[in-house]
Amino acid sequence: MLDSLARLPGDPLDLDAYGEDFDRRFDALRGADAWKLERLQDFHQPENPSWMRYRSGETAEALRMLEQDRPELLEMFAGLERRSARVLRVRVVEWPLTPYLHWELHSLHIRAQCGEHIRIIGPEALTNMENGGLLPEVVTLGAEATYRIRYDGGVLAGCVRYTDPEVTAACRSGIAALYESAEPIASFFPREVAAAETPRA
Repeated sequence: MLDSLARLPGDPLDLDAYGEDFDRRFDALRGADAWKLERLQDFHQPENPSWMRYRSGETAEALRMLEQDRPELLEMFAGLERRSARVLRVRVVEWPLTPYLHWELHSLHIRAQCGEHIRIIGPEALTNMENGGLLPEVVTLGAEATYRIRYDGGVLAGCVRYTDPEVTAACRSGIAALYESAEPIASFFPREVAAAETPRA
């Protein structure tokens, strides 16, 4: 399903509509999980001060700013746990690391320490699924919604939303299968990222 999702009819949402719809459904998660697949290796997040500092070469300050998010993240994931909800993410990592991915992996390492379930997988695991192109960025929320995230020049632009429960179940199953074969970021990060040279942004 992940490799054919883009061919299915859905509801295009611009950035504001996507944010509103996602936040409403995410806040309503009870006894359900959110699954995310991240495939692309390079993005731009002009709204994120840490990324902008990293991009300008202020690596130490950028990473310090990520640490400042820790209390808010701990509170968010504790709240999800009280609602019996989880966030599970599969992050595809290719080498050499792009500057964005190097920065994001530091962010994801903190998120995992705060309660998000994050695993890393290489592109070789997707060989049989990407004959028609790279898999899309996909998020599922519970049993009721799937978002195929859209970008414009690497900047978040909105999504296509699918509300067919069968589509969501199939996407969730596909991401979960990748998750089962992936490596937890807790072991991946110190070995592959913490001591790696910082790529030039």
